[in-house]
Amino acid sequence: MRVRYFPVMALSALLALGGCRSMDVSLSDYRQEVPLDAAPRLPTEADLERLDRARVVLFEAEDGDLEKARRAQAATTLTLAIEELLGANGVEVVDRGIAADLGRELQLAEVRGVPGYDGPALANYAVKPTITQAEYATEYVPPTKFYDKRGKAYYIPESFRHRAGVNISLRVYEIPSLRPVKTLNGQGRNTVSSGDRGSRDMGVSMIRAATKAALGDVRAELLNLFAPRGYVIGKRMKGNDSILRVSIGSAQGLVPGNRVVIFTEQENINPITRKTSYDRIPVVGGTVSGIVTANEAWIVPEDEAKARRVRLGDQIEVVHKDSPRGNLFLP
Repeated sequence: MRVRYFPVMALSALLALGGCRSMDVSLSDYRQEVPLDAAPRLPTEADLERLDRARVVLFEAEDGDLEKARRAQAATTLTLAIEELLGANGVEVVDRGIAADLGRELQLAEVRGVPGYDGPALANYAVKPTITQAEYATEYVPPTKFYDKRGKAYYIPESFRHRAGVNISLRVYEIPSLRPVKTLNGQGRNTVSSGDRGSRDMGVSMIRAATKAALGDVRAELLNLFAPRGYVIGKRMKGNDSILRVSIGSAQGLVPGNRVVIFTEQENINPITRKTSYDRIPVVGGTVSGIVTANEAWIVPEDEAKARRVRLGDQIEVVHKDSPRGNLFLP
């Protein structure tokens, strides 16, 4: 059996459509329980028991022996920024105390091909960050003089343009297999103009800012690797508006304001092999409301016409998008 994920364009369209309804809803306003038709393939009890918050071991970032990165303590900046980003989006960062033991196991897996980790099962992912480039330079911009159409002169004094650039690599591994899941490569840039040549403190500050910008470059990809996934288990109505009850909550990392997509599965039989697979088709996007308990939550759908096609047992998945203005901590 195989599950196919498609179509990408449909998913993008769902996420691009912003809903007008507020996520501030009250169950006292949505009194009408509405029965849902069952999806063709309902989750089993084992499926429901497997729902859990992603737990991540975060290694201390390495600076790649880059002088400018070391001087700015950019590795520490990167480690703290990743930790804050994951924590703000419902991912549990476990005690770094096991990182040293896990790091040795990981080194064996990478260098000698020795698979697996035999330590305590405290996490299901590991993230290994590395700074691969860190640059800072100042460029002198000479004064300029120009005239408008009336012959009036304008003078722009000399200035200095300061540029910082940082590239990072985040390698994500599955635990306990230590199987590489994905490598994310981010780039961050920071540019400032001033009337002087700047200072060492300015260079340090700009490299740190560029480090955070590099993390922002891969923010959505990183969070989507650890996004909570659950199932639709109920529906309530208020007039023509609905809210959907789902099988995950704060214990699984769901946060009010998270953007979600609800998928349904459609059976597909290969005409040659007669083998069955399932196409995973997006139905409707939505937002996690303010009603989030430990193991359940209510979703506000963005399109009521599409929400009418949601069935009992359809899958829900948090989907992060690139955040505007480089804000790392938007849902």
